[in-house]
Amino acid sequence: MKSNMFKAFALAAFSAAALGLTACSDFGTCPAEPAAITMELPTTFELNGTPVEFTDATLDMPMAVEAAPEAKRGMRSPFERLLAALNLTEEQKGAVAELQAAHKACAKAALEALRAAERGILDAAKADVEAIKAEVAAGTKTKEEARAAIREINKATREALKNLPERAAAREAMKACDDAFLNGLKSILTADQAVILEKFLADRAARGDRKSDDDKDKGPRDGDKGPRDGGKDKDPRDGDKGGNTGGGRGRG
Repeated sequence: MKSNMFKAFALAAFSAAALGLTACSDFGTCPAEPAAITMELPTTFELNGTPVEFTDATLDMPMAVEAAPEAKRGMRSPFERLLAALNLTEEQKGAVAELQAAHKACAKAALEALRAAERGILDAAKADVEAIKAEVAAGTKTKEEARAAIREINKATREALKNLPERAAAREAMKACDDAFLNGLKSILTADQAVILEKFLADRAARGDRKSDDDKDKGPRDGDKGPRDGGKDKDPRDGDKGGNTGGGRGRG
């Protein structure tokens, strides 16, 4: 008897869970419970502002710069899940499409300014490396001296990219893009949809507060960790042999 009762209870619980998964959104919450929706989504800057990566220069190999992340997979929007949760009407979708186009253009302009500043630093570093190689060819600098100098250029380039003023400017510019999109979106929503948006904004603000506290304890984010070996400045001993040696590939 107890076994049959347990099976019946388990079946009922499973059925209820299945109905919940079917009737509710991909957030795991039902439209009737907007206050339970959690949308701790990243900002446009966090999705697209990852610094350009490069491989260390050596005597035999130039500094190799990778394509910017957005060039490989396009600009990313942080609002897709929010828009899905709002269950927009066809008329609203048309208005949102215009808001999305304006937001993309706004964020792209901010990101292009950042990438241009990054290219300036990287181009200068490449020129410095070539100048050192020319000194070696002219016999005015030894290979050992050149390797040490190039390692310093690699390190200084990472620091320059990390501390680039345009990075903070891009963050602020993209925040303005996000705010403009959200304000425009709010103006076309129904009262019920506005509740979901307000929940999103509250989660976003709370997430920002937590990130600020984490930053105080853990230092800068946004990929500003230096070399991929966890931030240690390990210089390859065979520095004049080139290649992607351990710790040689870093982020800005």
